[in-house]
Amino acid sequence: MILVLGLSPAWQRTLEFRRFVPGKVNRAVRVSEIASGKGVNVARVAKQIGADVRLLTLAGGPRGELLVGSLKSQRIPSHVVQVEAETRICQTLLDGKAVTELVEEAGALRAVEVARVVGAFERELRRARLVVLTGTVPPDCGDDFFARLVADTRVPVLIDVQGRQLVNAVRSGVFLVRINRDELAAVPKLDRDGVQWLAISDGARPVSVIHGREMFRLQPPRVRVVNSVGSGDAMMAGIATGLWRGESPLEAIRLGIACGAANALTLTPGFVRRADVNRLLKRRWT
Repeated sequence: MILVLGLSPAWQRTLEFRRFVPGKVNRAVRVSEIASGKGVNVARVAKQIGADVRLLTLAGGPRGELLVGSLKSQRIPSHVVQVEAETRICQTLLDGKAVTELVEEAGALRAVEVARVVGAFERELRRARLVVLTGTVPPDCGDDFFARLVADTRVPVLIDVQGRQLVNAVRSGVFLVRINRDELAAVPKLDRDGVQWLAISDGARPVSVIHGREMFRLQPPRVRVVNSVGSGDAMMAGIATGLWRGESPLEAIRLGIACGAANALTLTPGFVRRADVNRLLKRRWT
């Protein structure tokens, strides 16, 4: 089983416009709503491509109830820790030319809620063959929250986080880090000795893969983009699924790149069609 820990879930609204003009009244031609956030997206895509996956996440307030209902309707196996802070809402505005994201930050957790998350993680970890840690950590958890979890984990850990959480987690040793080039540039000096595999995405440009002193460059397949939001999460889901299947890290990263491209073909963030993934994998690309 792949255990995905994502502590910043969101209720996602995607609004599509023929034309969006800031400062004016804009009427959406289509609106969709779904449970989202990096952890949710990773778990959903992994399930869509056939992985045995389980999500550990949070929910609070009326929007948290919507999120739980959405997870159940999508049949995403989940362990949801109920918290006091209201689940955030994020909105994506599409007009055919640009993608605008309106992102609400996650609320802080109480000490007792942090303890519940840690306890739930320890219990779920007993059945996991692989762990994915992804997304922003809520305030008051500490900059070393993921590092503490990594230190007590004896299965491969894949991580997609930023800032001090990333720097500290890597010091505890992780199997793979997925990050985009802009995020990596904003991170203080990263101890690469604590990372076995580093996958650096850069939009439609080649993905740089670093393993020890070796470097590989994998060019994503070209697609006609509908909505690229969530493509990094889809990539992580593909990598985790490939490793769960027993593929080599490079093969798993290639599957992840195909999933990221497939996500860009859909309106909903963190959503792929398995047929698209398989078709993109069959294309000739390096």
